[in-house]
Amino acid sequence: MSESAGKALDLLFYLARASGPISLARLSRDTGMNKATALRYLNVLESRGVAERSGTGWALGLALFELGSHVPIRSIVVERVRPFLERLARETGESANLACLAGTSAIYLDRAEADNRSLRMRSVPGDRLPLYCTGVGKAILSLLSEERARAILGTGPLPKINENTITDPELVLKEAAVTRETGYGLDREEYETGLTCMAKPLRLPGSDFAGAISVSGPTARMRDPAVKDRFVECLSRAAAEAQTALEAAAGVDAVESPGGRRSGAVPLKPERTE
Repeated sequence: MSESAGKALDLLFYLARASGPISLARLSRDTGMNKATALRYLNVLESRGVAERSGTGWALGLALFELGSHVPIRSIVVERVRPFLERLARETGESANLACLAGTSAIYLDRAEADNRSLRMRSVPGDRLPLYCTGVGKAILSLLSEERARAILGTGPLPKINENTITDPELVLKEAAVTRETGYGLDREEYETGLTCMAKPLRLPGSDFAGAISVSGPTARMRDPAVKDRFVECLSRAAAEAQTALEAAAGVDAVESPGGRRSGAVPLKPERTE
């Protein structure tokens, strides 16, 4: 690999580990690259759409999502989580879903449905959903730093889906905090009228994947305390086992993120090509 390509990739990986836009001055300080050189590489990356100016700083660009669709991370997650998703649907008699963060929204990756489910969801795998008014969205937000969550939600009123939708970003942040405390996010008919969803967060160590596993059903049924408790139990078991399966996908390493924090990482094994 040429030195120039290596430096460009170093900048991309640095931005990927950041919790939000990074100023040129900090980027230069943390990477040891002088500002002029760093700016030259960033301009090239920006021209390709893989980096972008965000306010007074720099962040990853949307073109990486297109590239990411060809990376096996999502297929790895779906493959590992699928058995627990199917069991969750069977145990609850409802729809179980797997979603992940994609830009400023959530995207459904997979779904398992019970044959006798009482309510059909309108969303399907591949659909994008808001973070602020869905169970999976709140679970995903609970994984993010407050700085990153605020950057995603913005400061103005959020679009109102129905009369139950929370549109104040500050209240959504409080919902994310409650999710961290209780261990699961709850959508109380905030996205689909008549539908309640509860979700628990999922991480894929060694990647920026932030996801959630959920179960959704009719509000009339899920208001029953006994039903709710059983669903939480089933969901918690599925999430714990799915998380263990994801962590078993590869070995553990430690990487340093911007700001000097250290976090667990798992170097994913490359796909076999034959």
